[in-house]
Amino acid sequence: MNNVRLAVIGAGHLGKIHTRLAQQLEGVEFVGVVEPHDESRCAIAEEHDILACAHHDDIIDRIDAAVIAAPTKFHHSVAMDLIEAGKHVLIEKPITVTLDEADDIVRAAEQHNVVAAVGHVERFNPAFSAAAAHVKSPKYIEASRTSGFTFRSTDVGAVLDLMIHDLDAVLALVNSEIVDIQALGITIFGPHEDMVQARLTFANGCVANISASRTSFVSTRMTHVYAEDAYAQIDFGARKARVVNLGEQLADRGVDIYSITDEQRQHIREHLFEDPALLPITDITPPECNPLQDEQQDFCDAIRFGRAPRVTARAGRETLWAAQRILSSIQRHRWDSSPQGRIGPDAQPLQSLPLRKAG
Repeated sequence: MNNVRLAVIGAGHLGKIHTRLAQQLEGVEFVGVVEPHDESRCAIAEEHDILACAHHDDIIDRIDAAVIAAPTKFHHSVAMDLIEAGKHVLIEKPITVTLDEADDIVRAAEQHNVVAAVGHVERFNPAFSAAAAHVKSPKYIEASRTSGFTFRSTDVGAVLDLMIHDLDAVLALVNSEIVDIQALGITIFGPHEDMVQARLTFANGCVANISASRTSFVSTRMTHVYAEDAYAQIDFGARKARVVNLGEQLADRGVDIYSITDEQRQHIREHLFEDPALLPITDITPPECNPLQDEQQDFCDAIRFGRAPRVTARAGRETLWAAQRILSSIQRHRWDSSPQGRIGPDAQPLQSLPLRKAG
């Protein structure tokens, strides 16, 4: 089986990481990097002793696939050039700026029969993978992702910078149509929202509350999933999970708390999370791994073995759709009872601040 000839497009913060990891992949011949900025291109070429080009046209005939780690505004044009040339693409999140652009990529990938994946890396977090196996039918999800202000990704707000990770994870877990979205957000630094809270309701009855902040004094990447027969706590940062199963006695509603003996009550108090018939806890610490490299390997294996990647372009499009609906809801949120009161993430009177486009 031939190796996949791979390039990375973009030598920014994430592109540098992709470049370093991609050179270690199984079944891959790393060809080089594309970076239009002269200084950055020369620096990465010297650091890794690799080919570095100014434009993807300079390398397109030498590759089978590319990781697109350029700024989001370039995702559509670069991906379309590559796909129409029959090249496979792994596009960093979010897939594109607009839904129309995402639809272009989905259609083109299907038409040209190429693999198009999206870099929602938390799908490859081992804690997520381990916990997902225990919560097959979620009914309520809480997700929180917070950090301090890093001055990175300032071209977008907290929705497309942070919340989109949890949006993708929630959509993958629930696997049902969204029927309602309500959200609010506020700008601290600007020009985009820095704090967001969103509530999603799904057709199957599941409800998800998702919050994100990049102006927090606490760094958190935690999700709580309540399913019909289990609860999972997913710590994306520590890459650990804790699962509480609904034991047979409680699943059958077999405990009448008003009629049990004092001895039985004492047993429940002391062994609630140990007795397998009650709510036994299982702590999961998966083996060490590099989720971003696993994402790259999944993409290249999808090419080599003719299968779909874990996060398809269509899945990336659906996550973007949800993100855009959240942004629209943030724009409409009223902070006062008056119709002329403050509205949107800037919390300014409607007549004094034109609504920005949410997509």
